Amino acid sequence: MATKMPEGFDWKSFTPDDSPRTPDDLFADPKVVDLSSATVEEHGPAFDFALPVFDFSDGTKRETGHAFHLSEVTANRPVALIFGSYT
Repeated sequence: MATKMPEGFDWKSFTPDDSPRTPDDLFADPKVVDLSSATVEEHGPAFDFALPVFDFSDGTKRETGHAFHLSEVTANRPVALIFGSYT
């Protein structure tokens, strides 16, 4: 199901000039459309993901060679994921 931008919506006013894709391009992308529909059930298991772990102890970003895996943490205890924007 493709979504379209509302008629008269001025997306160019806040999109960088060098942006490779328009909002219409994104809404036509099946991967993006799939992300717009939640498939995780309440109290159900979350999708597993892995992120690199960094060491900032000396004030610089250094790779540790380790990764954080959500599935490893949730095997031992409940986890709350909080998503937000701080921009």
